[in-house]
Amino acid sequence: MAEQDQMDFESYVSEKIAPRLSKAAKVPLLMLTCMDSRYPHRIIQTMDSKGLRGKYDQLILAGASLGVVHKGEWTTTFLDQLGFAIKEHGVKEVMILDHRDCGAYKKLLKPGVGPEDPKKERDAHIEICKKAIGVITKTCKKIEEVHCLLLPIETVEELASWP
Repeated sequence: MAEQDQMDFESYVSEKIAPRLSKAAKVPLLMLTCMDSRYPHRIIQTMDSKGLRGKYDQLILAGASLGVVHKGEWTTTFLDQLGFAIKEHGVKEVMILDHRDCGAYKKLLKPGVGPEDPKKERDAHIEICKKAIGVITKTCKKIEEVHCLLLPIETVEELASWP
């Protein structure tokens, strides 16, 4: 999705996620989000409003995509949880929700990445999302789709996906 094609998160879920998930018999989606307290209520409200309660598992790691690749222990934690979700719930898709002005990105990446340079911030999220997608697709053969989104306050931007 190009920057000019941005849409709000609720519209993205309505158009790209809800049609598939609402018909699923199991829990087809694992949603990885950041631990930032500005976003969980917004995500849950949107998913509930689209009738998707019980259609996704949610996992929270600092930095979302960064939590998948930051260091070995974090990768192991993510993959263990994803493996459990695949086995127990039939998860086949991963949605990673990064967000602008992320404290984990600012603290853990050198030099710091923040909203003062939106292009540099976006590029850092794209780079890390692609690494996270690589980890997921190489390790979890039962995953059919991975989407990595960037949540500014008003819109969502698809950064990368597979296939």
